[in-house]
Amino acid sequence: MKAGFTPLTRALLCLSLSWSAFAEAPVVDDSENFALMENNQAAYARPLTAAADDDTADVTETPIARDTGADALTRDNAALINKIQGLQQELQELRGQLEVQAHDLKRLQEQQLSFYKDLDARLRMPSASTSPTDTSPKAAALPEADRAKIAALPAVAPTGVMTEQQSYLAAYELVKNRRFTEALNAMQAFTERYPSGEYTANAEYWLGELYLVKEAWPQAMQHFETVITRFPTSSKVSASMLKMGYALAASGDKAHARERLQQVVSQFPDTQAALLASERLETLKAG
Repeated sequence: MKAGFTPLTRALLCLSLSWSAFAEAPVVDDSENFALMENNQAAYARPLTAAADDDTADVTETPIARDTGADALTRDNAALINKIQGLQQELQELRGQLEVQAHDLKRLQEQQLSFYKDLDARLRMPSASTSPTDTSPKAAALPEADRAKIAALPAVAPTGVMTEQQSYLAAYELVKNRRFTEALNAMQAFTERYPSGEYTANAEYWLGELYLVKEAWPQAMQHFETVITRFPTSSKVSASMLKMGYALAASGDKAHARERLQQVVSQFPDTQAALLASERLETLKAG
């Protein structure tokens, strides 16, 4: 008799089979899942690594960018230094030019002072062409007819300005060559021909100087006074005042001489004329 299975037995049998199936199944899905996770991690790791690479690139590029900025700053600093050095060189050149000009100016002032002192020394030297009693301006002057001939000489240049200039320079050349009598006549003729010319004040001044050489004090003072009163803007005014003081002192009028010399110091400070006036004032005080 074939044994039959009761409903309870069949249920227990199915349950037992079910448990044995679960117990014998391999863990393949879990392994594959781990592998898949590893692949996924690798897949995610690549972008992260690329991003990390990018970050690393950024990190490595940042110093490069900073280096470029530093190079630009270095170039700017170098350009600024070159510009400063160029300005310093220009300043040095300008200082050199100023020193040269100052030297030239000092040399001219020394020449002018030497010239004044030379003329002053002539006043104290006895003149070979005149005697102490030869103080009359007529003794050194040409006759009126001769002076008229000189004044009537035709002009060499086509313009009056050049004629005046040439005439004055010719007369002044006689002064420089110490041909005092001829120079006096030439300067006198010049002032008669050009009473209000461009060089008339200079000619009047040299007439005063020439009469000082001849110790003709009144005539010298007359010409110096002409420069002071008629040509107040002339460059010869300070020298005329100075020599007026010399003439007054030489003539014995020391009080008025001191007044004139002090006037030079007051009106023309820091000039060669003021320096000479101060020296003569000291001499007058000592005397």
